[in-house]
Amino acid sequence: MSAPDTNIEKQEKHHRPSLWGVRGAMAIGVLILIGVVGYTFVVGSVGDGDSSDGPTVTTAPTDTYSPGTNSSDTPVASD
Repeated sequence: MSAPDTNIEKQEKHHRPSLWGVRGAMAIGVLILIGVVGYTFVVGSVGDGDSSDGPTVTTAPTDTYSPGTNSSDTPVASD
């Protein structure tokens, strides 16, 4: 069932600001996507081309004692 009084031209004129807002948001989204992809290509291609070194990985120090043990190697808490 459709509305009895449908005036497409009047509705289009009435909704014009909203439609421009949606188009603007889509354009901004496309520009951001192009910027992110472009930035990725620029940053990803920086280097001397020698990939044999690989990335530098820094690891956190690990505990040297097993959990649940209490030996003289365990440091004593101080005030």
